[in-house]
Order: sequence, then structure tokens, then C-alpha cells
Amino acid sequence: MAVFLIAFLTVLLAEMGDKTQLVTLAMATRFPPRQVLIGALGALAVITGIAVILGDFLATYLPVQATLLGSGIFFLLAGLYLFFKQESQESKIMPPKHGAAVQTFAFVFLAELGDKTQLASIALTAAYHAPVAVFFGAMAGQLVNHAAAVYLGSRFLARLPANTIKVTSALLFIVFGVVFLFAALRPE
Repeated sequence: MAVFLIAFLTVLLAEMGDKTQLVTLAMATRFPPRQVLIGALGALAVITGIAVILGDFLATYLPVQATLLGSGIFFLLAGLYLFFKQESQESKIMPPKHGAAVQTFAFVFLAELGDKTQLASIALTAAYHAPVAVFFGAMAGQLVNHAAAVYLGSRFLARLPANTIKVTSALLFIVFGVVFLFAALRPE
């Protein structure tokens, strides 16, 4: 249950204001919310599934200390990147040619490929060797995040201070990085 909650909180906070959430938000302003949410969650399930499979592979074939060290370094670097990252302009969404769900799936899949939440899912799975808990925790975080984007829309996101979300996400990544590094470097 702890791994589920860690994955849930990590992904929920890291995904706030992320490009995939903005894609979902933009699509939901133009197309039926249910179709947009189905497309977004489908893409996120595929990406998260790939991430936990890769993380489980790393956990199986690398020593525990190496996976903890790699995860710790990743989380520290991701936290620092999030903290110092400059915000960019959101990209424009083209109207769907093959239905809102399919178009949303494609946009979210491409936007999430190699994204920090996918990399976090890899690192969490490798560190905890609990792919099922990480998958469901990450997907629960994605569900809450993207449902908020779809159903509450820009009014909800406009009320959240972007800098607060950014700093909170960065600090969460840094804390997990430090925890993993301490676990990797403690004498046995």
C-alpha cells in the first residue's frame, strides 16, 4: 500500500500542469469530455505499463543498491530540473480527424513518451520491485489529474498557483531522491 501511495502522489503532483495534462485540457475544451478522458487514460495506461515493465526488468537484473542509486540520482535530477525549468508556451491542438478519443490517445501518448512521470514510474518500479503497485498508483494519480483537467477545465487550473505546483513537485522528487540515495549508500 505504501508503494501505491508513493506512486500516486509522485505522479499526481508531477503531472499537474504538465504538457499531457494541458493536451487533455485543450482537447476537453473542444470535444466530448468522456471521449477525451478515455483517450488520455488509454495512452497513459500503455505508457505506464511500458514503464513498469522496464522498471521491473531493471530491478530483476540489477543489484538493489544500483537500482536505488540510479533511482535516487534520477529523482534528484528530475527535482532540480523541475525547480529550475522555464515554462514554455502551450502548443496548439489540431482538430481530430479520427475521433476525439483516438486523437487524444495519440497526442497524450507522444507527449508522455520519455516524460518525467514515465521515468518516475520506471525508477519507482526498479527501486521497490513492485510493478503492480506502481502501475495502479501511477494510474490513480493520472486518473485524478486528467479527470480534473477534463471535467473542471481551465477554471480549476487557473486558480492553482503554477509556481506552487512546480515547487511542490520539485521538492517531492528531491525528497524521494535523497531517501533512495540514503538507502543505497547506507552500510549493510
